[in-house]
Amino acid sequence: MTDASAHRLRTALLASCLLAGLSAFTPARAEEMPDSTEEPAPDVSTDPADTPADPITLRLDQGFRLDLPPGWVLEEAGGDPGDASGRRVVRIVCETPACARTREACTLRLRPKAVEGEDDDARLAGLHATPLSRYVRLRAVLKSTSAGASIRRPLGPERFGARDWIAVETEAAPRFKSGLFAETVVDGRYLGAICKTCETGAVRHEAARSILASVRRVERSAAR
Repeated sequence: MTDASAHRLRTALLASCLLAGLSAFTPARAEEMPDSTEEPAPDVSTDPADTPADPITLRLDQGFRLDLPPGWVLEEAGGDPGDASGRRVVRIVCETPACARTREACTLRLRPKAVEGEDDDARLAGLHATPLSRYVRLRAVLKSTSAGASIRRPLGPERFGARDWIAVETEAAPRFKSGLFAETVVDGRYLGAICKTCETGAVRHEAARSILASVRRVERSAAR
């Protein structure tokens, strides 16, 4: 075999080896390469339960207004969940997942007659001005809480939002709800609140305090 023939034979063998290697390599690379260089869009939840609800402005009788946090609802709301006008006693309850354990609720009470006094400060101070009225109030809140209940925070003035209240907290016996009992006077009109919870930690009644802090009153002529 001449040198030229030997050279051509080596060249042909080298070419065939290269082609075989390329044919084995190409499919593997094709599997590794993505069809697109764009990253996939993140999943966006469309579940309405994931969307925070807006607070509900609850309209009470005598022009009172207050804001219910998300998850709080008016019991027996009827056709309008924000209207409780014409009712002297209103119950609002918490229906969030956390409240399945704490079972928080508040009862709001109005009086048909205005409170006598020079101004709201004097009217509020006059609600429990005597030792007898204070004793009657404390005995009533303990009885409303549970047998064996105790006073957790004494009866006295407390500030919720922009308004002064007379409030007292109770500590319930085991397996009963503790209570926050509060009263205020706005433009001569009385509003009382009884809020209860199964929560036993140091921080409790946070939602109730935020609800009471939102209380305001609109004159009927302006509310129409």
